Amino acid sequence: MAARNSRKLSVTTPSDREIVLTRTFDAPRAAVFEAWTKPEHVRKWYGCAVFDFVVCDIDFRVGGRYRFTMRTPEGVEHTMAGVYREIVAPKRIVCTEHYETHGFRREDAIVTVVFDEQDGTTTLTSTIVHPSREQRDGHLNSGMEHGAGETFDRLAEHLATMAVV
Repeated sequence: MAARNSRKLSVTTPSDREIVLTRTFDAPRAAVFEAWTKPEHVRKWYGCAVFDFVVCDIDFRVGGRYRFTMRTPEGVEHTMAGVYREIVAPKRIVCTEHYETHGFRREDAIVTVVFDEQDGTTTLTSTIVHPSREQRDGHLNSGMEHGAGETFDRLAEHLATMAVV
């Protein structure tokens, strides 16, 4: 089991508006894609462990919407939401993403998630393109690297419990 969590998240900023998250999982692409797109799986791994995951709505189709709301132990709710623009199962998803909390709403970013499999392992690459450098930097400075690292660790743990697809 330890080997499943040995792969760490890489966070890079290839341009002044982009954040690229990359992580390799010891699971086939179909399983990683299913875990990423089906609410019964997403509820089990998305977000930090100390948060309650209170809303997990996924209408997984082009033009469909998703909405995830997490609640901190202090009762603060954080919502990520967007619209699916492109779906090429099980290889690629393109969607919008915005963050809402306490009446604050960040402009939509465009997120492209690519699932590449080689020899039974899957590299997931999520490229987030923000509308401005300021918004990208705000995202980076929000603690996202720690939160995303914990979230991806939880995904790896969940994948280890899934039947091979």
